[in-house]
Amino acid sequence: MNSIYLTRLPNGMTCEAFANTEIAVKPGDYVIMKRDFSLEYVEVIRRTAEDAPTEITNQLPEIQRIATVIDRATATENEAHAKSAYRTACAMVEQMQLPMKLLNASYSFDRKLVTIQFTADGRVDFRELVKELSHALGCRLDLRQIGVRDETSICGGIAVCGQVLCCSRFLREFNSINVKMAKDQDLSLTPSTISGVCGRLKCCLKFEHEGYVEMEKSMPRRGELCECEKGKGRVADRNMLTQMVTLNLEDGGTVTLHASELKYRLRGKAPEPKKTVTEEAPVEEFSYFPPVNLTPEVPDNAAGQEKNKPDSGDGEPKNNNNNKRRNNNRRHNKRRHNNRRDNSGEE
Repeated sequence: MNSIYLTRLPNGMTCEAFANTEIAVKPGDYVIMKRDFSLEYVEVIRRTAEDAPTEITNQLPEIQRIATVIDRATATENEAHAKSAYRTACAMVEQMQLPMKLLNASYSFDRKLVTIQFTADGRVDFRELVKELSHALGCRLDLRQIGVRDETSICGGIAVCGQVLCCSRFLREFNSINVKMAKDQDLSLTPSTISGVCGRLKCCLKFEHEGYVEMEKSMPRRGELCECEKGKGRVADRNMLTQMVTLNLEDGGTVTLHASELKYRLRGKAPEPKKTVTEEAPVEEFSYFPPVNLTPEVPDNAAGQEKNKPDSGDGEPKNNNNNKRRNNNRRHNKRRHNNRRDNSGEE
């Protein structure tokens, strides 16, 4: 069966390779690896997989054997030749005035291939450089452009924390990093605080992010109203690592205490205690509707007045005053009619 190992090349880059289990490879050993059409003298970092299937190992370089003392001497000699090739390449780049920065040069173990890494702001047309440099060195040439993170990983350095750079010490993959990770860790968003030596966002923002997200679950936010033994107050500051919270009390003054000592939090809705649901027996509801009297009620005095009114022939009551007024009008009209007849007869 085959196992997969992570190895480091002489130029600082890493790659995976497989080896048969018959070869006793341990982390820290130097081995001879066959890569494409050349041999490489590499260092084994760690084992990444055991009993790997053939479909995967066929796409990886193969570790042939463990390096000997003679192989180490050959590798040291190749390092001296690589420095000479680096100086030659720098002179040609300066002569051709190409906008590129060469980082290092390394020979393969059999000295059939020389690899030169460089950085540049954009795309560079180095076809003429490859032609001239490969002719001057007398071997195949591989020019590789890398990013600023890879450059910092290769060159190394000391971070602001006083430790060796994470990318140079143990990080081997550069994942995407965004500003939201810095916000989740309560860091100032000034470039000098969240940027590393390379000028990009710090790599530690990525691999520490999950831990800060987990710690934030038990911490109140800034400006949140909380309650403690000394009263209510708003969160003025907090420390994620120590879980300490500083409150500005409503009565005046400040108090610093552990997040577990907070009694009550008012973030949106206050947390409600869990209620136990008990099943109650159904209650029968009875509705009472009083009887409705459809006949209208008539007051007593109104009933007496209706009885005293005389009835007309059509069944409707009459008013005496109205009847008198009508009779007087009829009499007056009759008199006027008779007077007109008399006057017309005299003429």
